[in-house]
Amino acid sequence: MTKHTKETLTFDGFSGYYGSVSAGYGGFNWVDVDFMNATYWKNDNTNWCDTGYQSVIRGAGEAFTYGPDGFGSGSIMVSYNLQETFSLTGMIAASAWETKQPFDFISYTYKNGAFTVKASDIVYLSQTAQKINFATIGGGKPTDFKNIAAVAIVSGRGNYGNTCTYGPYGYTTGNELAFDNLRVKWNGPIPRVHAGKQIAKGSVPHSHHQTAHVAAHLAEDGHHDAAATGAPGTSVHHIESGGYHTQLLSLPGSGTGGGLTSQFSLPQPEHFGT
Repeated sequence: MTKHTKETLTFDGFSGYYGSVSAGYGGFNWVDVDFMNATYWKNDNTNWCDTGYQSVIRGAGEAFTYGPDGFGSGSIMVSYNLQETFSLTGMIAASAWETKQPFDFISYTYKNGAFTVKASDIVYLSQTAQKINFATIGGGKPTDFKNIAAVAIVSGRGNYGNTCTYGPYGYTTGNELAFDNLRVKWNGPIPRVHAGKQIAKGSVPHSHHQTAHVAAHLAEDGHHDAAATGAPGTSVHHIESGGYHTQLLSLPGSGTGGGLTSQFSLPQPEHFGT
C-alpha cells in the first residue's frame, strides 16, 4: 500500500524581508511565488495596518503570488519530481489589497511528457483571511485537486481595497494572493532536493521545461482569462509595478540567501490610486 505523506507549508525560516521561494521547498518548483516575513511591515512599512498579508500570516512568514504585468498574476507550483503526485487540501488565503477579487485555481495532471488541465475553480477573496478547502472551492468536484502534478493560481480584478494603509483619501489595488499554512498530501514521499543538486534524485530531466508547459497553458488557453473579468460593474485602477520577475523559475536557494538575486526584484506593493 502506498504511504501518503502529509505536510503543512508555513513559509517560515527564510532570511531577509522577502524573496523567491526556493526551488524544492516543500517538494515543489515555484514560479512567481515569493515569501514575505512579518518583519517587513513591522520594521520597514510600519504604516501597514489592514492588508491581506497581515490577516493571513500565522507565524513568521507567508507566501504570495505575483505577476510581471502589474495587472494579473499567474503563479505555479509543480511537483519537483513529476513521478510523485499530490493533493491540495487547504490553505489560509486573502487578497493582499482588494475586495471581491477572483482567483482561479487550476489543477494539472502529468502523463507521457505533457500537462493536462484537470479542473479550474474560482474563489473570490478580500483582505480578510479565509480558510480554503480544496474539496469544495468554486462549486467544483471533491476530486478537482486530488492526485495532481501542478497547480496554477491566476488573479483577476476586484474592487478597491482599504483606506487605512494609505490614509482617508487613498485606496489599494493589486494582484497578489497572500497565503499561509498550505496543506499538502503526497501520494508517496515528499520530493527532496539533495545538497548541491538542482534536480532531486529520480526527477524527470529538464523539469523546468515541463514547468514552462504549464505556463504556456495560462497564456494560450482563453478559458483561463475568465478570472480577469472580475465582478460585473467592477471599476479598478491598477498601477504598473516597477519590479518584476524576468525569469520563469525561482533560482534554487535564492529564498535563503539573504536577498534577491539580480534576476529578481520585489513587486512594488504600494498599488494605490489618487
